[in-house]
Amino acid sequence: MYGLLLLATVVIQVEDPLLPQSWREQILDLAREEVIVNAPKDFTPLQKLGEEIFFAEEFSGDGSTSCATCHDPGQAFQDGLSHPRGVQKIHRDTPGLWGVDQQRWFGWDGRWDSLWSQALEPIETPEELDSDRLILLRWIDQNPDRRKLFEESFGDFPRLDDLPERARENSEWTAGYQQLPEERRQRLNRAFSDLGRAVAAYEKTLQAPKTDFDRYLQALADENPQEARKYPAEARYGLAIFLDQGRCVFCHNGPAFSDGEFHDTGLISSGSSSRDSGRYGGILDLKRSPFNLLGEYSEERTGAAADRTRRLRRDSKMWGAFRTPGLRGLSRTAPYFHDGSRADLSSVIRFYSRRENARPVHQGAGHHGERLVEPLNLTPDEEAMLVEFLKTL
Repeated sequence: MYGLLLLATVVIQVEDPLLPQSWREQILDLAREEVIVNAPKDFTPLQKLGEEIFFAEEFSGDGSTSCATCHDPGQAFQDGLSHPRGVQKIHRDTPGLWGVDQQRWFGWDGRWDSLWSQALEPIETPEELDSDRLILLRWIDQNPDRRKLFEESFGDFPRLDDLPERARENSEWTAGYQQLPEERRQRLNRAFSDLGRAVAAYEKTLQAPKTDFDRYLQALADENPQEARKYPAEARYGLAIFLDQGRCVFCHNGPAFSDGEFHDTGLISSGSSSRDSGRYGGILDLKRSPFNLLGEYSEERTGAAADRTRRLRRDSKMWGAFRTPGLRGLSRTAPYFHDGSRADLSSVIRFYSRRENARPVHQGAGHHGERLVEPLNLTPDEEAMLVEFLKTL
């Protein structure tokens, strides 16, 4: 009975397509700046170089895998699989890349503090591209146009004569690379980090197209009820639930629909009993990386982003916590969660509403007190309307 009364209240409140003023202010906080995406013909040399690296398969270990193998442009730069393809299967879901530049930490566990450093590791990881920095640099050098793009962006290209075949093999340094003079290794590493910057420059162009929700936000900002009424009523009801009893906006806020932080939501594959340590292990990997923002290859050792890395400390409560994903393009990035364990949006909503296939509340620490891990107890109609709202993103 309570659920029916609550639903009736929501219906009354959203009959006005402009919604109550208190909600309107919250909703406009979700607006993003006008999306302006450079067409490929307008790319800078840096972006062109990054695009070539992103789509190239030739330098991968098997000669048939690229960044785009898992980050498919036709699927919002995701792959639709529970486990990414890669050279070998890996256990985490492929995140989409629309609006990736709005994140503070990168990867499900935040093991990278910049987009350029994130671009480097998959190249050399055996489970992903299974390649190597020297192989990639040779691939650049083999083509005059690619080499020209590098030199236009970064200056002189490093010498590649008298080098071992690889710098790393199975995640370990090769003896030949370690025996190189330190100054030469640093020059090669710098060039490798520059290629990460090129990929990042390309990835920053990947923005979700304008959506029905964006158009609705504009109508709210203009206080235009005629335009606002074009937004489906079911989606408005779902938006109200998103802001109110669903409590979704606690974590999915701002233009990217993400607080950028890390939480244990009660998935069976996360938490204290999980083999995947999530943020706890991610911080350790970040601190160890020579390509973090505090390292010698960084161009941003001062500033807010570097300060976040400098202040970062591990805490056992971070075990099994994963980054809050953004929701832009959500209907095109199934399956969901870091483990790809939910096939559709309805099952995601049931997980939070009914705690369907979730750990009991007392197993593992929640956040915001324990409000998130408590069942939302939405009615089936409310669950359905929340899904309709999410589809408009």
